[in-house]
Amino acid sequence: MGRLVVALDAGLGVSPEELAAAWDADEQARELGGAALEEPPSSEYIADVVALVVIPLAVNLASSATYDLVRKLVAKARPAKPEPPDLEIIHVDRANGDRILVVRQRRPGP
Repeated sequence: MGRLVVALDAGLGVSPEELAAAWDADEQARELGGAALEEPPSSEYIADVVALVVIPLAVNLASSATYDLVRKLVAKARPAKPEPPDLEIIHVDRANGDRILVVRQRRPGP
């Protein structure tokens, strides 16, 4: 089984440390695996990502369930901004089994 790798856009207002803490504090998330921080490999992720939240998955989790869980935890990690953020989540499955989610604030359209 691969890992869930969450890359947070710096403009989101949630640090990787805050998301990892929210993940580990949530019973549903914790059952999937503990969160750890990891430096991103250079040029492999978006430029504003300074650290990754990595969860070794013990079970396979549907993409929609993963999105919902990450959205919930990002909202929890933003106590100063109680409204849920309008998130854009980009999902990439890697050949090595890793599921990568790039999470960023949705930018207004033209």
